[in-house]
Amino acid sequence: MKIRLVNKEEYSFIEDFVYEIFKNTNYSDGVAEKALVSEIREKPYYIPHLDLVVENEGVIIGHFILSKLPISNKYENEILLLSPVSVAINHQRQGVGKYMLQEGIKLAAKLGYKGIIVEGDYRYYQHFGFRTSTSFGIYASEKNLPPSEENLMAMELCENGMANISGEVDYSIYDALRH
Repeated sequence: MKIRLVNKEEYSFIEDFVYEIFKNTNYSDGVAEKALVSEIREKPYYIPHLDLVVENEGVIIGHFILSKLPISNKYENEILLLSPVSVAINHQRQGVGKYMLQEGIKLAAKLGYKGIIVEGDYRYYQHFGFRTSTSFGIYASEKNLPPSEENLMAMELCENGMANISGEVDYSIYDALRH
């Protein structure tokens, strides 16, 4: 496996890849995640060098994006959103997601970001060091509450990186995530 940047020529393929992964889940039809990938790339929060794929023998088997995320309209140059994270169905539970996230977290820390926010399965993301975001003073907006408080998680990328960061996560900056 190797990780690399997404090429612009692959944007459409990646959007379809994400759709195919999420349409087979019990919580999504894939439409919002596909739209989110496209929308992130069009917004000022997009960071091209944090739009990454994992390949195995030249075939893309995973994709994720880390993008800037304002917390209460601040901190957008310090905090990242991890979403979506996609692993090809026939490669799930084989360490691809673990590899992607470990590499992405290392890269984000190396680039000087202070923290990452993710909404997802707490049981999975806690293995990487994510904790419920409320433990950092970061809460979901009433506009887009997660299924439960524990689904909105955060992690620091450096010691006390989020000590002075608090506020509200409002996904309404993305049309694809408005409920």
